[in-house]
Amino acid sequence: MKILIDTNIVIAALIKNSSAREVILSGKFELFSPEFVMEEINKYKKHICEKADISVDVFEMVVDILFEKITLMSKEKYDEFIEDAREIMKRDIKDIPYVACYLAIKCEYLWTNDLDFTGMKGIEIISTRALLNLL
Repeated sequence: MKILIDTNIVIAALIKNSSAREVILSGKFELFSPEFVMEEINKYKKHICEKADISVDVFEMVVDILFEKITLMSKEKYDEFIEDAREIMKRDIKDIPYVACYLAIKCEYLWTNDLDFTGMKGIEIISTRALLNLL
């Protein structure tokens, strides 16, 4: 099952040993994310470390472990789907690359807590709880 994972899920998995981390590390799903997710995660590194009460070294180690299970997609691999994604995602233009990546990979689900994706035509959202039930 191909699943596109949103940054908010990865950040949740970084902050604590949560259900999100369990799902990611299970290896049961093919997880993908646009490569810019790393920029977003690094932008919030200090906040994540403080909230998780971990050092930068531990943060880097957990990032490495999580991204052994998440395939990062370069912009070139989903660029041709940007215009289609723009038609679908009208609520938050910064999320257009997620939709384009979802379309390019032909994912079954988008795993997110971002309500901007709710009710979008052609995008199936899945929750952490639903994924846990599939483990």
